[in-house]
This record gives sequence, structure tokens and C-alpha cells, in this order.
Amino acid sequence: MQYLERLPKPSTTSIRGTPPKGACYSLGWMLLAGRILQVLVLFIGLYAFPAHGTSSQVSTGSSEDNGQPERVWEIDFEGNESYPGIALLNIIALEAPSFFRKMRFWNRSGYDFDANELQRDEIRIERFYQRRGFPHVQVNAQVDQGRKEWSRHVLFLIDEGDPTIIDTVQYEFNADPNVINHLEEQRDFQRVHRRRVMQPGRRYQLIQHSEVEGAYLSVMRNLGYAHADVLVSATIDTTDNKAEVLITLNPGPLTRFGSIHVEGTETVSDNHVRRQSELMPGDQYSSGKLRIAQQQIFGHPLFRFATVNMPSESRDSVVDITIRVREHALRSLSLQGGVGFEEIVRTRISWQHRNPFGNAHNFTTTIRASFLEQRGNMDYHIPYVFNPKSRINISPFGQRLDERGYLLLRGGINNSFIYQIRPETAWTVSYEFTRNRERLRNPDITLPQEEQLYDISAFQLSGYYNRLEVEQYEGWAIRPYAEFSGILGTGSLRYNRYSLDIRRYQDLGPDTQLAIRNEGGIISFTGLEELPSNLRFYTGGTASVRGWHRRNLGPKRVVLDEEGRFVEYIPIGGKAMYHFNLEIRQNLNQLIRRLGISVFLDGGSVWEETKHMSLDEFQYGLGGGLHYHSPIGPVRIDLARKLNPTDEDLNIYNGEDYGNWFNRWGIHFSIGHAF
Repeated sequence: MQYLERLPKPSTTSIRGTPPKGACYSLGWMLLAGRILQVLVLFIGLYAFPAHGTSSQVSTGSSEDNGQPERVWEIDFEGNESYPGIALLNIIALEAPSFFRKMRFWNRSGYDFDANELQRDEIRIERFYQRRGFPHVQVNAQVDQGRKEWSRHVLFLIDEGDPTIIDTVQYEFNADPNVINHLEEQRDFQRVHRRRVMQPGRRYQLIQHSEVEGAYLSVMRNLGYAHADVLVSATIDTTDNKAEVLITLNPGPLTRFGSIHVEGTETVSDNHVRRQSELMPGDQYSSGKLRIAQQQIFGHPLFRFATVNMPSESRDSVVDITIRVREHALRSLSLQGGVGFEEIVRTRISWQHRNPFGNAHNFTTTIRASFLEQRGNMDYHIPYVFNPKSRINISPFGQRLDERGYLLLRGGINNSFIYQIRPETAWTVSYEFTRNRERLRNPDITLPQEEQLYDISAFQLSGYYNRLEVEQYEGWAIRPYAEFSGILGTGSLRYNRYSLDIRRYQDLGPDTQLAIRNEGGIISFTGLEELPSNLRFYTGGTASVRGWHRRNLGPKRVVLDEEGRFVEYIPIGGKAMYHFNLEIRQNLNQLIRRLGISVFLDGGSVWEETKHMSLDEFQYGLGGGLHYHSPIGPVRIDLARKLNPTDEDLNIYNGEDYGNWFNRWGIHFSIGHAF
């Protein structure tokens, strides 16, 4: 059966193939500071950096200056209307030094000019265009000598010519009419058909064959046709620059899962692996189910390696599946550490048993310590409740938290149920009960008591939506949270606490990224007691609003000595909080590998009472920093200045200044990005 979107026209030439997909990269921007620096350096080194000369179009390939061979100094393109120069630079062999490399060109190694390679680059560019629908493209290279005899400026003159336009797109099935009707009724098939890149009126590109074939092949295999096959062919009329595209679909037989073989288990039965995969004999085949099965097995804490494959076999209606796994060592001990200006030194020691009772459960004991917090907890993790997406975590713990304004001692237990809806989305429902002892440091006479004893019995609902690409760290991340304490009269306090964290990471170029975060929270306090300091919202510091020290932005109380003299201000937090971060991150790999810089604007506020919330109280910090991508994560140092500090921020009390110039600045050092 054949379906025609537009009446075909006579053709003269037939072309088939499945070339690899090409890649084009968008032109990234440089920071304004970098541009200014570039102008200054070029102005100062006018004679050191040669400009275009007026020499002939042909290079001899042998001239030297002070014993230096010919070097490529610049590469430019003209006539490339469809593709930017940065995309063409990636396909040619000749290379010119970057701006930063020119700044240190006393070492002139590399960037050799080769006339033979130049001719091959002309062919590479022509083939690049031909595979993208420009059959008549012509490329000619012009080589000029720069101010120095050894420097060469290469200019590729491109005449793209008229492109080949898709005139018709047909698809035909090699299948029974019932199978055809079944496939055409599926929404996934209709979506692929509607959204495919090859459409009448668009430019015909040979490199898109594999993309179209892959899209149709994927949807048919997800619908149960394990042996499906797709072929895209095209007939080209080189006179009229028209293309007729034919998509041939061969679904093959509808298949089902046969036996599920498991290999590599050591401490658990094969049934544990089958259960984790959710693959069942007799179920309709789906390549998507195989992919999800592999993710679910790999996500189990016992397994460090997992593959789910369909062995090569005849085109039969039943396919056997082989699952191969490798287990982690049953017991492991890990030690981690870090440094920062806030916690000074932090360490984490963890001992883990990945199968203590032979049921694939997980037990972990962890001790964490820093100058701010010491915490110990045990976690018993049940990775399978009623399906692999559901799990339970039981965690008794004890904690000592030493903040500037208070000292907290607490212990309790947290029971959590986690449901992984999709790889990027999960929800958690928890119940936590804790006994708390909070002691205020240097309390002001207006505070009702020096020590608070209270119990918290709270239900917590949290989730995340995380579409970040792991390698590129680009996309959205959303984390909502809600806590309800004192339900049914349990615990000492009754309150509701809500917060929302939204982040966006957007690449502006190959080495430039824009990172944005918005985070806010509010507490609805219905009890009669004073809200404990530990439950309030705070902001300011390395991971929030830079320019301020940790938790130091917002309302504060004054601390006086016994003689009434000023000592310091201590943050008291509030029942509402909001802060934002806006940061541009620029990698400087061309100057120093793994080095990067950033500029940022942070802002926010904390309100003691929700009824006092006002945008007029926003405070802002502006700054920049350096980060180095080490094997353990980005090591960074940021410097930020408070743009609108309060008297409390500057240590001004009763009109007298007890501060210094450093109160307007914040230095932040840590491992990992601020957000």
C-alpha cells in the first residue's frame, strides 16, 4: 500500500544511502570584558599580530621568517549563507590559533600551512554542502600573506548554488493491510510521520536519511515489531533541483517476549533481577521496555553493570532476552572530605552493606562532621516495594548543629516512601519524628527564654523534576517541598512550611552558559510557642546570595556585652524568604584547560512575618569568580560586593561604625558550583 502527499514528477537519478548525521554548532558569544581585553591587546600588539597583506592568491608553501615555516594565522569564509563559519571550521584540517593562543604566540609550534591539505579542505567543504542539499556548490581557497612572511590568511570563497528541494514524500508498507491499519492508528506513528524532518518544500539533505529511518524504526520496535526495517531512498532531478523521497517500511512479525535469561548473579537469585526488570514472558515486545529494564536494574544499589539484549536470531514472533549483571562488592567503606570558608573542613565516612540478609536490601551507616554540623545516621533501604519504581528508606539519626545564633541537638527517625515516576521525575512522602533541644547564644533580653525543648511530628512531601543533561548540565530542575507538623495533635509545634526551587541552565554558546535560580519559602505558623530558630528561613552565603556570609542576609538582633557595648549582629531568620541567582559562566579552555570565569548578580530577602513581605527590602550582591574543573568537581572562588547593605550588615550600631571596608565584600571558596 502506498500513500502520496503530492503527485510525483519525473525523475532522472536515484540516490540511496544512510550517511552519519552531521553536526552544526551555534556561534557562542564572549563576555563583554573579553571583547574589551581583545581590543586592547590587538591595539598594543599591532605589529606583533600581523594583519591581512596584499599578496597573491597562491602560497609558495616554503617562505620563512627567521627560520620559521609558514603558519596559518587566520581562516575566514565568504558566501556561506546557510552555515556559520564555526561549523565549517570543524570539518576542515587546517587550523588557525585562537585569540588567546595568539597572545602567547612566541611559541609558534603547530598550525602549519599545507597546500595539499588546503585542496583537500576545499573538497571537504564541497562534500559537506552536497550532503546537505547543495549539489552545485563550488569552493575556492584564496591564500594571502600577512604582515609577517610566515603568516598565511586563508579565505574560502563559497558559491552554494541552488539547493535541492523536496517535491514529494511517499511511504509504502511491505505488510498485511491489518498491520498497516494498526500502525497508522497509533499516536506515536502519527507523531513521527507528522514531525519528520523530511517534508515537501524543505531542502533535501542526504544526511537526514538515517534520522528518518531511526525515527520510524524506533516507533515500530516500541509497538512490538522487533524485526522492523526501514529504508529511505530519493530520486533527484538535477535539472529542476527537485527530490522525490520514498520511505519503505517493513514491520516484520508482531513479536512477544520469550524466556528471560539472567547471567552474572552472585548473592541474589535470578528472580530478583527479573523482578527488577519487569520483563515478563508472553508480554508484547517493546524496545522501550528493554531500555527501561536496563535503567531499573542499573539503578539498584547492588548492581554496578547491567545490559539487556535481544540475541541475534531469525525473524520469529517470539524473542528471548538475555540480562547480564555484575554486582558491587557487598561491603564498602568510603571517606570523603572538603574545605570551604563556611564549614572550614567537612568529612564524611560511610560503611555500606549492599545485601545484608540476602534479599537485595541495603544498609548504610554514615558519619558527617564539620565545624558547623556533626551528624550520624543509619539507613535501611528497601529498593522494591510493589514495583522497581517504589522504594522505602528508614533512617534513625542524631545531629548537633552549631549556628551563630543557636546550638541545636536533636535525634529522631525519618521514614520515606519514594516513587520514581520517570527517570527525571520522582515524589517522596516522609514522616519524621524528632526530639529537639535548642539553646540560644547570647540571647537578647527581649527573647522569652534561653532554651527550648520541643518535639516535631511532621509529614513531608517533596519532589523533583530534573531534565538536566548530565554531561552538559543544561535544562530545567524543579524541586517543590511541603511540610505539615502537628497533625492530629502530635508533636509540640503546629506549622506548615512550603518552598520551591526552580533552576534553568541554558547554553549560550560552546563555552558560555547562563544559569538562573529562583527559590522561595513561606511558613504558616499556627502554634502559640515561639517559632524555633532552626525552623525559620535564612539566606545568604556561598550557595545562595553571595556577598553575605552564611545565613547572614535579613533581619538580625544585636548582641551586647555585660557593659552594654556592641559585640555583633546575629541573624534571626524569618517566616518568609526569597532569593535569586543570575550567573554567566565562561570556559577559558583555549587559554588554560579546565579554567573558567563567571559573573553574577544575586539578590533576596528574609521577612520575620509574612505580612511584612515587600520587594523594597530586596538586597543585591554583584561579583565574579574563577572556577577550575577538577576531577572532584569545580573548585571555585567568588568575590562579591553588597550593593545595598543595611546598617546591620556594616556593623553600624546607634550611628557608630564598628565595621570596616571588608563588611561590604564577601569571599566564597568551595567545591562545586553555587547552584
